[in-house]
Amino acid sequence: MKKTQTRRKFIGKAAAVAAPALFPSALPGETLAIRRRAREQIGHLWLNRPKWLLNGMGLNSIPAVPIDLSEIPKTIRGLVDRINEFLPAIEGLSRLYTIGGVTAPAHEFLFPGLLERSTKDPEEAFKDLAKTLNGKPGGWKTQREVELQFEAEITGPNGKNNSDNRASLSLEDPSQWTISWTNYCGVYKDAQPLLNSMALSLTDVGVANARFWPTIANHGLSYNLLILQKVTAANISTWREGHQAGWNETLESAFRAGALFVIDMSIFEHMEPEKAEGCDRVTPSTTTFLVQSSRTKALTPVSIRVSIHDGPDTFYVASDRAWLYALQAAKVSITVWGIWLGHVYHWHIITAAMQMTMYNTLPKGHSIYQLLEPQSKHLIGFDEVLLLGWKTLGPPTSMTSPWSYLKLNDHFARGRNFFDDDPKQTLKRHGIEESDFSVSQPWDAYPLVRQLLRVWDAAEAYVSVFVQESYPDDSRVAEDSLLQAWIQKTGARNGGNVRGLPEMNSCEALKDVLTSYVYRVTVHGATRLNPSLNPVQSFVANYPPCLQKTEIPSPGTSLTIRELLEYLPNTGSIGQMTLFYYMFVFSSPYEPFLPENGVADELFFAGGPEEPRNAALIRFRKEIDDFIHDYDPESPQRFQWPMSVET
Repeated sequence: MKKTQTRRKFIGKAAAVAAPALFPSALPGETLAIRRRAREQIGHLWLNRPKWLLNGMGLNSIPAVPIDLSEIPKTIRGLVDRINEFLPAIEGLSRLYTIGGVTAPAHEFLFPGLLERSTKDPEEAFKDLAKTLNGKPGGWKTQREVELQFEAEITGPNGKNNSDNRASLSLEDPSQWTISWTNYCGVYKDAQPLLNSMALSLTDVGVANARFWPTIANHGLSYNLLILQKVTAANISTWREGHQAGWNETLESAFRAGALFVIDMSIFEHMEPEKAEGCDRVTPSTTTFLVQSSRTKALTPVSIRVSIHDGPDTFYVASDRAWLYALQAAKVSITVWGIWLGHVYHWHIITAAMQMTMYNTLPKGHSIYQLLEPQSKHLIGFDEVLLLGWKTLGPPTSMTSPWSYLKLNDHFARGRNFFDDDPKQTLKRHGIEESDFSVSQPWDAYPLVRQLLRVWDAAEAYVSVFVQESYPDDSRVAEDSLLQAWIQKTGARNGGNVRGLPEMNSCEALKDVLTSYVYRVTVHGATRLNPSLNPVQSFVANYPPCLQKTEIPSPGTSLTIRELLEYLPNTGSIGQMTLFYYMFVFSSPYEPFLPENGVADELFFAGGPEEPRNAALIRFRKEIDDFIHDYDPESPQRFQWPMSVET
């Protein structure tokens, strides 16, 4: 009773405060109370307001980032509760390591003192977030105070010096990357057969080349790594020009044979190195060319361009002494792309903007609301708490404040349309065809594609039945004024700011939009399955989130293993990445996609399991159930796939 009264008291207080900066739906001088009397509205950060205006940020391309203050306390409460769930995994980081002359359990290098603090009081681990709520959930600040908190967090640096040097040490031996393999659930034990090849990838060029592409193709699901492009006659001039100083006969002959591919991470060319925990963090701009074997379809990296923050390009080939550095630099840029663009932009940013406009335009009884709302919870709350608690929740990339993250997303969104994110559109745009990556089965040389398309096809089948049953013909779509309002508000600059949505005048247009939405919120659930992390991603050298030195070695530089490891994430960065991962994998969803009482339970539509839309939902659930079993046949986690995007 007290919590309800506190919540009501806060909402009443917030409703009396003018909110033009945080809520662009409110006109200048208009109070939130006026808007709320007509309808409960979710606002958003006014990112596209010109910089010369109060609180203006001048980010015109990124979709809206919703802010719903009522979501903050329950989101933080949920995160606090999750600490208790993944504490056993942290406790399982108990093996002893000797680094920098210090011998201690793994967790004392990765996050000194965290285990002790969390055991006594889980909320202590989220003390930075708790400040937003005056120290504890329920102790709300005023809306204006929260606005100022957002402004400070978004525009101000979050780097700080770490007084415990155990969290700023470089690893000294490749085998020490097992420091983030927990004993919990047998992760460390089960991973032993892979340890030797993973460690050798940091010392042996042949092993490193052989592992580079399979690590992406087989273990990039949670990062949505549809990043490979084919070099064709239509785009060869672009690649020759951009890689001019490094272009050679190997690349030219591979192109002529139709066997040249590229991973372009040049989007990071303007990203500055930043400092966090007293150490440099760097995201390099890289371009990696790979040559394909016509027999095995395997891809081998042969040339890499590396630069840092508008600096000069350095070109490496596989025979260079510093080639292992170039491979790790490429891995860093791929990891950062995967976190913030492949995962967050595709599955968080776009969908949160659409959820905001859905809640603001569609009533609960609307059929589209019934379709989407069950899978549209928690995301807005998590995204805004991520902004507020960047130091606590953010992975250890070179973006040490939300401002860097928002700028990157804005840059990525320029000229980008809604359907550009769909996997089939991406593959077509990149020139990736099934025949190029199939040996004995479709896509067996690029399993990530098969996995993503499997979820896409299941979502499309489900949505097709929904549209067919809810909108018998095109005229029903065109005449649905609430649907029109949702799409228009989603595309509006002062609304969702999502570009490229089609005119809503046909069943096909509606199906395309809804399929893309349902796919995004559904496929995100695969990131919480244990194999998406362990053991490949949790061996952080496979997916390093940053470089920790700004210098670029010349291609002819011979780096010792110690010198190479000094470039890679230190103990503190590994620890922050580990906490980020554990939040996904070692905690249970708030609400699983598969109901515990069976796929025919908790249906979205009235009429029982025989109702066509419910029957389609049941089939959709069965498809995801089958996916889970195929993804991890030995221990399928049927109830680990969440209903909504919640982390």
